[in-house]
Amino acid sequence: MTIALMSYILLAGMFLTGSIIIFILLDQHDNSMREFAVLGLFCSILTMLSYFVELNTPGMAAKVDAVKFGYIGKVFVTPMLLMLVVRYYNVKVGRLWQVLQYAIPIITLWLVFNCEDNKLYYADIRMTSENIVRVEPGPFYYLYMGYNVLLTMVYLGFCLYHRAGLRGREKTNNTLLICACLMPFAALLAYLSGWTKGFDTSPVGVMGGALIIAFSIFRYGLLNKDEMLQSMATGLVFLDDESRLIFANRAATRLIPVLGNSRLIHVQDLSPLCSAEFATIQFEGATYQRKITEWSSGDGHHGKLLTYDDITEIRARLNRDGMTGLLNHATFYPMLEDAMAEAGRGTYRLSVSIADIDSFKKINDSFGHANGDIVLIALAKILQEICGENGAVFRYGGEEFAVIFRCDAKTAERTMKTALERFTGVEFDFTKQKITFSYGTAEYNCMESSVELFDRADRIMYERKRKLHRKERTAESEQSVRKEFSA
Repeated sequence: MTIALMSYILLAGMFLTGSIIIFILLDQHDNSMREFAVLGLFCSILTMLSYFVELNTPGMAAKVDAVKFGYIGKVFVTPMLLMLVVRYYNVKVGRLWQVLQYAIPIITLWLVFNCEDNKLYYADIRMTSENIVRVEPGPFYYLYMGYNVLLTMVYLGFCLYHRAGLRGREKTNNTLLICACLMPFAALLAYLSGWTKGFDTSPVGVMGGALIIAFSIFRYGLLNKDEMLQSMATGLVFLDDESRLIFANRAATRLIPVLGNSRLIHVQDLSPLCSAEFATIQFEGATYQRKITEWSSGDGHHGKLLTYDDITEIRARLNRDGMTGLLNHATFYPMLEDAMAEAGRGTYRLSVSIADIDSFKKINDSFGHANGDIVLIALAKILQEICGENGAVFRYGGEEFAVIFRCDAKTAERTMKTALERFTGVEFDFTKQKITFSYGTAEYNCMESSVELFDRADRIMYERKRKLHRKERTAESEQSVRKEFSA
């Protein structure tokens, strides 16, 4: 292989890859994968351009600069390719993994740009008589190669793991993606083995991978409208004006399996999907909420679009108290009524305990609301640790907490007493006095409503609180008399 032949190959690759980028950018479909496809192909162009400059520029300094420039594209090709596949298969990737994925490329880029001052990436750089730059790898070079091998294996793992569930065009697309990953890897191994006699063929491998990705995009639909809809995490159901099915993507058929029955579904009236019964769907521990919008086309057709979005995390945040992390008032009565329904069938015995921090207004007035919040958080933590195993703990409001126990009242009372003893033993920095709470417990008698059950526990709690306050006032009065007598 000659320098001229390699240069022509690189020029052709740059022209084709650049044309593909323009076509992708001009595509009218809104696609979240577009950004990774464009960035990956652009990195490929940078890699090819730098090698072209390296081959055709005289002088060692200019060639080294070309090598440095090429690494701007080279180090990010594999991560971009991996993110494209992750997005294509709708796999959730943690934020930490995304950061780590780019950490080694950034370090590599810094070492390459400072290769004259250290021997960590290139132990030696020299130019052969054929006007080709030859490098002797340093320790970090092998670390970077290992990183690329790891990302390649992860990439192949994604493709192969999903392969069993693919059909037709999808399986062909999967095969092309695997080939796109293996081409740069194979070209790099050929260069490292010495088989190419000094020519760094890894940019040619990158070019081949980029062109395969591009072919996959235009022939088998990474940007294809139907493929985009099928790969979305949101469930999509298109109905015509007679409520018959036009289209349902994979996410929708998982949530509503009947939509996958191709023999019956297109002639069946699906107007019940628009009823309140299907407003939310529970599936594998997640909650999906429906939204209905009208659609119409330019040829006069119209109907309804039903979208189902995963609102599990949103609902979890809405159901939790922001300060303590406990379930909040909005969830108390629905959960209590569900528990009462089960207890009414004899599934278990049910009790409700109400807890209220004693003299909490005095704590806020004397020590400030910030310290009052510390007290609330401390009690919430203790109630969750002690009562959470046998019940659900709520911050009902203000300084008042509630616990739904799946046990009799005596067991619930013993548990609350244990929580009180633990809480009384907490030492707060802002006061030497012990802080306590009063509690009351009522067992469900299968005759009362949820409000009546709560009120009964609440009355018991307030009766104890009144007794405590009377006892405190009596103690304060006796102390005052003793002070006057001693004076």
